[in-house]
Amino acid sequence: MVCFCRRIRRLLVLSSTSLLLATVASSLLACKAFETNLQDTEVDERDTARQNFEAGEAAFTSARWQEAVKYFELVKNKYPYSKYAVLADLRLADAHFAREKWLEAADAYRLFVRYHPRHEQVAYATFRIAESHSRAVENNVAWLPFVEARQKDQSAAKDTIRACDEFLARFPTDKSADAARKLRAAARARLADADLFAAAFYEKRRRWQGAQWRYARVGADYGDTPGAARALWRAGAIARDHLQDADSARSAWEKLVADHPESAEAKDARAALAALAEASAPASASSPSPGPSAKPPGDAGQDGAPPATDPVDDAGDVPGDVPGDVPGDVPGEPAATP
Repeated sequence: MVCFCRRIRRLLVLSSTSLLLATVASSLLACKAFETNLQDTEVDERDTARQNFEAGEAAFTSARWQEAVKYFELVKNKYPYSKYAVLADLRLADAHFAREKWLEAADAYRLFVRYHPRHEQVAYATFRIAESHSRAVENNVAWLPFVEARQKDQSAAKDTIRACDEFLARFPTDKSADAARKLRAAARARLADADLFAAAFYEKRRRWQGAQWRYARVGADYGDTPGAARALWRAGAIARDHLQDADSARSAWEKLVADHPESAEAKDARAALAALAEASAPASASSPSPGPSAKPPGDAGQDGAPPATDPVDDAGDVPGDVPGDVPGDVPGEPAATP
């Protein structure tokens, strides 16, 4: 039976590998074919920058992306000082975006913003940088459908967040500001989900340190995402139950209660914090202390009168004690709270 299971597992691995290689090969062939078509595309050069730009616009409108790219590149390279060269910079980026070449589009929009910082379309181009990176995230997910999105490279999501931050810092009231915030939130949720996946992976394999660290990072860095409350709860539980780290558990649960007070996990965290506080309380705190009138044995004579000699020495300490001792410094007793 064991041998049969091993054979099935080996066949599944081989099938997955073959499917992966086939997908990669087909994608590379498709990219190569598209680039070959782009290089082989010929356009009829017109007499002026305006005519060539208009020809590119006509090709763009008709979804002839390769032809549009050729015309816009022609205007850029042959008429660099024409006003149409500036427009061609932007439309070239639009053409890359339209043909779903997200990284090329992001680079082209970035060049437009860099070289034409005062152009009226700078806000549009800056937002398109963020949108291009966001589309690259989606493309990364669709490219290998049998691999979970949170297992894939998350660099495009990080680029999306940076681009959105740049756009919102420069154009907080732009008409695309709300769309940028949504793109940013989606990218942050994807990063948090990737960390949660890694944390669960380590937790399942009893690698507690790695699991606790990732859960805590989700709570600290992605507190606005849906899984943050649960992540903080798990960070505290692992620290308490498997790492014997009460301080880390307390820190995670206190943050959970402060940041997500209405969550179901916060209720459990409050109870867990109370249990930690009770467990760390001094043992002597539960027993009543003697009243101020109580005297230790031997402080009074046989008739209840005070002894003839004062048992307190010159240093002001009880004989036999170390001068300057304070309650809580005795070995075995908890330290006094400052």
